[in-house]
Amino acid sequence: MQERYRSDYDGEFVILRTRYEDGKKLQDKEWIENPIDNQYISARAAVIGHGASREQFKIKNIEDHRGGLLGKKRLQTYGAEGAWRELRCDFYVEDNARTLKEIKRRKYAKRSTVYTGVNNLLKYPGEFYLIPYGVKMCTVATAMYIAAFDGHREIFCLGVDGTLETGEPNVKHIQHINRVIETYPATKFYFVSDRTVEQQFRKNTNVDVMNYRTFVSHCDV
Repeated sequence: MQERYRSDYDGEFVILRTRYEDGKKLQDKEWIENPIDNQYISARAAVIGHGASREQFKIKNIEDHRGGLLGKKRLQTYGAEGAWRELRCDFYVEDNARTLKEIKRRKYAKRSTVYTGVNNLLKYPGEFYLIPYGVKMCTVATAMYIAAFDGHREIFCLGVDGTLETGEPNVKHIQHINRVIETYPATKFYFVSDRTVEQQFRKNTNVDVMNYRTFVSHCDV
């Protein structure tokens, strides 16, 4: 993964099919333009996962957040790990084909920008958006990556614990989340939690921890 930003992103080629002719490997490609011009005022985002650290917080409050006077504290929301069932996120990341089918059926993508990989993108033409540069990580780390890629300088992580749904640590997910933090050193990542935050995240100089009371005040939620 490289530190890249949407301001420099016109789009990319994706491979539609790989075939062999006369012993030569050929690839059919298609150019996917960047259709998103993400304009915002505050350069702040909230990334929402399913971690137990957000159990006591009314996540729905984020959906109606206006950011105070002139929207100076407005949070754009980037969801993953089932958050779409709880609130309308500005952006959402999903890689499960069955879940995407349900998202399509419920017309969630009509109100939110839903990102997925190239295979699902081609399966549902015109419905979803391509994850930039084909980044392949757990969905909540991908949501963090897209928020940083969009140029947000303060990213508040809610329920981003690097755990399984059972609450047990997931080593791979922890590594993915940490990779995003390390890739974007100029971006400040706040882990919002009233619990213990994964030590590997805390070792980064661009990471801070705040409890929910402080978060509500800091972001005028």
